[in-house]
Amino acid sequence: MEGVVSREIEVKVSASETWKAYGSLLLAQIGVDAFPDKYSGFKVLQGDGYAGTIIQVFFAPGVEGPPWYKEEFLVVDDVKRVKVGKFIEGGVLEQGFKSYVVTLEAIEKEGKKNECIMKGSIEYALYDEAALPLVTSSIEGLLALMHAVADYVTKNHKGACTN
Repeated sequence: MEGVVSREIEVKVSASETWKAYGSLLLAQIGVDAFPDKYSGFKVLQGDGYAGTIIQVFFAPGVEGPPWYKEEFLVVDDVKRVKVGKFIEGGVLEQGFKSYVVTLEAIEKEGKKNECIMKGSIEYALYDEAALPLVTSSIEGLLALMHAVADYVTKNHKGACTN
């Protein structure tokens, strides 16, 4: 079984300013800081935050399932503001998923230079349909991370920015 699920939220900060967090390694730190009951940390295993970077994300003690996952950034495009990461080991790959690819976008909001749309998508393939409920919890987790990023950029942006 294969599919794609996605969510969008509006942010009252420009796409370029939002991308500074959404398209960088800061995203992982925001996730760890915002959800200490879910994540205990992360480390960069390879790379500088752009394509080819591999990070390992650690779940907090007591979180059900594998203790960590590794993700490789396949695309980090600062012009199109698109980031694509593929889980390569651990996490949901040990829970019935054949593949798990996350795409993040910061999209300019037409006619509103100081607002944008954050979009997050998960493209997945399952070995086992019993893993299907994890798709729902995964997209809801991604949505929560998107809201955490929106809160972060709203609190930390430096005034009006242009796209």
